[in-house]
Amino acid sequence: MFFRILSFLALTFSLMVFNSCKTEETNPMGSQQGNISIDATNSRMFVQRDLNNQGKIVLVGQSSQTFSSAQVKFKNILGGKETDWLNLSKEGASFKGEFLLQAGGYYPEIKLIQDNKTISDTILTKSPFKVGEVFAIIGHSLAEGQPPYELTDYDKEWCEVIKYSDNNVVAFWGRLADKLKVRYQVPIRFYSTGIGGSTSEQWGKSALGLEFSSTLFDWKKRYPYAFFENKILSEVPKSGLRAILVIHGENDATTSMDNIIKYTGIYMDYTREILQSKNLTFMLARSNRGLNKTEDLHVQEAQNIMLKTLPNVVEGANLQSVVGAGFRWDGTHFNYAGLEEAARKWDIMFEPKLFGQMTPILRNR
Repeated sequence: MFFRILSFLALTFSLMVFNSCKTEETNPMGSQQGNISIDATNSRMFVQRDLNNQGKIVLVGQSSQTFSSAQVKFKNILGGKETDWLNLSKEGASFKGEFLLQAGGYYPEIKLIQDNKTISDTILTKSPFKVGEVFAIIGHSLAEGQPPYELTDYDKEWCEVIKYSDNNVVAFWGRLADKLKVRYQVPIRFYSTGIGGSTSEQWGKSALGLEFSSTLFDWKKRYPYAFFENKILSEVPKSGLRAILVIHGENDATTSMDNIIKYTGIYMDYTREILQSKNLTFMLARSNRGLNKTEDLHVQEAQNIMLKTLPNVVEGANLQSVVGAGFRWDGTHFNYAGLEEAARKWDIMFEPKLFGQMTPILRNR
């Protein structure tokens, strides 16, 4: 009898443990994320902040659970300001909302309601929403990045480097994003659209479809500019844009000063036209090999003139001071130390007053 009692108690205990575990596994709070998903294609999860330090995001999602209404609360993780519970519109199994958020990084908490009872709420840990700064890049190989030299140890949660092709590496753009994120407490995105081997003249001529001679680019297809154009026309209307960063110079040594100025102005004006933003800012780096030889001096002078005369062009990083074997492994391209210094040189140009001079493009779809 004693052993039967022990066996009964053991069985009872086992069933209690089993049922306890089973309850935990099927607890709605433990499986919420599987029932709610964000539609990343139709949501607008990274947007450029406006001059009032705000941005409109769009949240679109769906749930496999039946619900009569839905609400969302945005919890600020990087800067920003947490919201109250906000109503989402409902259509079938889907929900949607457009919300004006303070600049910062957020995770949304979704609440599903059925018959006046909350049936689900969860932190959607895989779907952060970001209101911050968005930049695109024009330039040659220093802008594109050259393997194996790239700085990959940056905060990828709040700093994005979106490459136009698999050939690009993140170069120093992730590091620069990290610095700007820390300084301004907002997420940062770069469209990495630099194209190695290109010149200022080729960018200007290809923007207009003008003929030029090159073993790398087919002018009939409007390369290299078309690579850049396709990316920004696809992405900028959804995200917005603060400014375009320009790194040209090293490849312009055989281009005349007049043509550097002329064709740089052409691709800048054309970019403003296709993005319908006549005041779009370009940040022009002082970039050349810094050798102060005849083949470099006219490039330096062209950049000086453009910074003084071209409209809505402001000074970018002084990369001509990042020179020598300690920074450029082949005399032109940055090694790791060069990448670190390039990020630092860009960072110091982004003073708070600069943002007041740059009118952003805001999301329009």
